[in-house]
Amino acid sequence: MAAYGNVKVRVFIHPANPGEEDGAVGTMARDINDYIVSLDSDDNEVLSITHTALRGDRVLTVITGGT
Repeated sequence: MAAYGNVKVRVFIHPANPGEEDGAVGTMARDINDYIVSLDSDDNEVLSITHTALRGDRVLTVITGGT
């Protein structure tokens, strides 16, 4: 069995509004950028980013990082 001790998963739900990575905290672009920057590049590279449209104008984003 594999050891998955270095895996981190983060889930975000945001309105599907356009935004910039240096925009206001709480926007999708800024929150995703801040989380990716916070990952340790030696132990937690980004393995996948998945988006799913939710009811209304919201988007669910799942970011998986690890080695």
